[in-house]
Amino acid sequence: MDIDFKRMLLAVLLCMMIMFGWQWYMSKRFGPEQSQPEPTSQQQQQQQQQTTVPTAVTTGDGTPVAVQPSLMAPAAGTWKLLTLPKQQEKQAPVVFGDLEKRKGGYKAQITLDPGSASVRDVLLSEYKLNITDEHTGYPLLVPARDDQDRVRYSLMSGVLKIAGRAEVFDLSGNCWKMTASVLAPTSDNPVQSVSFTATIVNQNGQPILDVVKTYSYGPDNYNLDFSFRLINKTFEPLLVESLEFFGPLGLRREDPRSDRRNAVVLYLDRERQPQVVRELLMKIQSDPEKGQLEKPTGATLQWLAVSNKFFAATLGPKPTGAKQKTDWLDRSPVTAAILNATEEKAGKIIPVETIVVQTRLQWEKPIEARSDLAYNFQVYLGPIDKEVFDECCVGLDYENLIYRPSCSFCSFNGLTYLIFKLMKGIYGIVGNYGVAIIILVLMVRLALHPISKKSQVNMMKMQKLSPKIEEVKQKYAGNKEEIQKRTMEVYKDQGMAGNMILGCLPMLLQLPIWIALFTAVDANIALRHQGLLPASWHWLNDLSAPDRLIPLSVFGINEAVQIPLVGGVDAFNLLPILLCIGMFLQTKFSPQSRMSSAANPQAAQQQKMMLYMMPVMMLVFFYTAPSGLNLYIMSSTFGGLIEQHFIRKHLKEEQDRAEVGIVPATTRISGRMGPKKKKPKPPFKYM
Repeated sequence: MDIDFKRMLLAVLLCMMIMFGWQWYMSKRFGPEQSQPEPTSQQQQQQQQQTTVPTAVTTGDGTPVAVQPSLMAPAAGTWKLLTLPKQQEKQAPVVFGDLEKRKGGYKAQITLDPGSASVRDVLLSEYKLNITDEHTGYPLLVPARDDQDRVRYSLMSGVLKIAGRAEVFDLSGNCWKMTASVLAPTSDNPVQSVSFTATIVNQNGQPILDVVKTYSYGPDNYNLDFSFRLINKTFEPLLVESLEFFGPLGLRREDPRSDRRNAVVLYLDRERQPQVVRELLMKIQSDPEKGQLEKPTGATLQWLAVSNKFFAATLGPKPTGAKQKTDWLDRSPVTAAILNATEEKAGKIIPVETIVVQTRLQWEKPIEARSDLAYNFQVYLGPIDKEVFDECCVGLDYENLIYRPSCSFCSFNGLTYLIFKLMKGIYGIVGNYGVAIIILVLMVRLALHPISKKSQVNMMKMQKLSPKIEEVKQKYAGNKEEIQKRTMEVYKDQGMAGNMILGCLPMLLQLPIWIALFTAVDANIALRHQGLLPASWHWLNDLSAPDRLIPLSVFGINEAVQIPLVGGVDAFNLLPILLCIGMFLQTKFSPQSRMSSAANPQAAQQQKMMLYMMPVMMLVFFYTAPSGLNLYIMSSTFGGLIEQHFIRKHLKEEQDRAEVGIVPATTRISGRMGPKKKKPKPPFKYM
């Protein structure tokens, strides 16, 4: 065994010993977070009682008495919005679903605010916020506040304007009463539903317009059904001019490296081809004008959404069998804005910015006398998962929701799906995505082994030809054409013409795999909180994020540090450094490096520069990359280094045996080491 290889093996073993010691120290100092105790049956009963929204009050003897909304004394000729009395302003929230993980159960717990008839918050029952959390409950949507410190919820209504009237009616709160509900699901009807109604009356207290919002939610589904009805109570046509409407809001930042929260609107053009309008939160923050998500000419709106790295909340017309008209929605401008929410970090509540999509619904067709207009929506609340979209979400497209850098030539969508399908198949056998990535490395290495072997043979030949090439350069110095001609003759004599690209061919073939693997690992919800090691190890426990060996929070730094060209750094990452060490060793021990060093001093200086510059560039590019990608490239690099060592050793042994005449020069060996020399023919044949 070579001394260099022994030193490399000793260094790897030493690094592994240090890593295991550090993990033992981290597990002792930072154990898993203390879980909250499970609620008792009495507490669960109290929670269920709190979620029941009262529709009536009782007298002292228990007799129910219906409570009517108070009608403020209107001025002559003015219309008013009915508001709730003081004792009903603080209504108990309505809760759909639960957080129990079971087959056929609810995918989320959705809390509705009765006062504003909107979605206060959404907790996903299949996902954790942090990998060390004991219980699920990922906060997909949370309340937020606007620049005037007013509370805003998802699907909240704003100002309503009726054509021909000077009044404006604020539907954002304290005007809704629950008119129907099915909050206790049964085996026959597992769907929960609730309806809220807001009423506008004239100066005589007679109802003019009812606005009804209805929510429905069932088990084993990420979709919340939402309907909106405008009921004309008069004997004349009534035109609702506009209504402000908030979409989903309160989505949190998922990636510490870069903020991928964005507003997305999908339109279909005249040829029914998708047209995506997208804007990042940080760009809207720097320039609010970018929040104007303008519709392409002649396009129709399909859905609007907010999304981060892994999750999305979308709102669009509910798909029906017949072609539905959405012209009233197509005329409504969609904008994105920045709101303020709160988030808990290191035990402290801090303000954070979030994004909201909002629109102003506009109508041209009036509501006929004693008639109504109804609009049905579907709200998707869940992960950005292609399989989920294909199964239950008509109109949602994985490619349109997932955030990608603007790179049209490096997406490799087909290869991305193939790699992830392959990884998922291996995961089904081994049960660990980290092991699946390492097995994928072995499979790719085995597939490229013939090319790698041919590349090594070619570089060894070139190393031997280096003195001859240098003689040609010195002999024909100053004549570039003659140097190229004589050099090609030398290569042709050795059977190497056309093989010059073999040295870098294995790397070129792996580049598309690296790019496709980046997408397959970086933004794939299946790899979120999936690691090579258990969560308690505090390292390599989330392959979709950096490995985070030593978090900066250990040193009291709770915010990601922005480093130019690198991005947000919130921990010391080990895998990118190991990757760079592997790249350094592979470049240093390659035959091409030794060939260039032996050729001339100028080439040796350039090779020395590349020896150090290449690992540094890789460190910058991959320091904050997902640990799954770094694990693949690092394993492939060290695997290639070991493969290179044994290939060269095997070829050298064959060459030595051929030179001493122990083994006859076979066609296979002569093909590697050059054309076989012809033996001279005897002057006459023996009979």
